[in-house]
Amino acid sequence: MEKLLVSGSAGNAITELVVPALLLRTPNAPWSQLVHIYVPQGPTVAFSGRDLRSPGITEATSLARAAGFEPVVRSPGGRMVAYDGGAVVIDHLDSTTDIRHAGSATFAANAESHVRVLRELGGVDARIGEVEGEYCPGEYSINVGGDTKVVGSAQRVTSTGSLFSTVVQVVVPDRVRAVIIDVSKALGYDLRESSIAGLADYSPALTAADVAAAFVADYRRRLDLTDGSLPAWAVAHASTATGGSPFHVDDWTRAHPVVEKL
Repeated sequence: MEKLLVSGSAGNAITELVVPALLLRTPNAPWSQLVHIYVPQGPTVAFSGRDLRSPGITEATSLARAAGFEPVVRSPGGRMVAYDGGAVVIDHLDSTTDIRHAGSATFAANAESHVRVLRELGGVDARIGEVEGEYCPGEYSINVGGDTKVVGSAQRVTSTGSLFSTVVQVVVPDRVRAVIIDVSKALGYDLRESSIAGLADYSPALTAADVAAAFVADYRRRLDLTDGSLPAWAVAHASTATGGSPFHVDDWTRAHPVVEKL
C-alpha cells in the first residue's frame, strides 16, 4: 500500500476540510498513510461537534462570518479553532488504525514529533502540555515556555481508519486573535487572551511556508513517505460542497456520498 505525502492547499476553507473527511470514509483505501500539509487559503473558524451543543453557537457563527471567517464544523473532535494563511494544517490519514488504537498514545507520539520539529526551527521553547486558559484545551497541546498555546490537534476514528488533524499557529494577526476571543465568549468558554500566540511571536523571521516545509521534510523522512497528490475524485467532489452556516462537514459527506471515483 502507498504511503503518500501531499503538500499545498486543496481549495477554499470548506473544500480543505471536506477532503480529509471524504478520504477517511474511503473503503479499501490504496494508501496506508496519507499526510496532507498545507497553508490554508482563507480565514476559517473550525468548530467541532461539541461546540454545536453550546447555546451560543448561532451567535458564534454570526460573529465568525461577520469577521470574514468561514464557519465550518470539521470532522475531528476538540473545540473551536480559528486560523488563516498564517497557520499550517496537517491532516494525517491512517487506513490501518481502528478504534482499538485511538486515544492518548497517538496524541503523545504526534506531540513529541511536532515539538522536536519546532525546536529544530530555532528560537522556540516548545513544550507539550495545556496552559492555563487556552482555547481548545488539551493535554497534548504544544505551548511556548509554558505560557502560550501554538499547536493543537484533534482526532476522528472510524471503521475505515483515522484522521489526526493539527493546526500550527505561525503568524497570528489581530483578526485571528479577535475572532478566537469573540467566538470563545459566545460559546461560553473560559479564555485567557494572553495564551493566544504564534511561533513568529518568538521567532519573528518564521513564516507559514517555512514551518510547512519543515513538517513536510520531517514527515517524509520519519514515515518514509513518497510525494504524491490528493485523489482527483476527492478534490472534485469536495469542491461542489455548499451548505448552511456553519457548514457541517460530516453531514454533507453523509448526504453526498461518492458514487464513483473519478
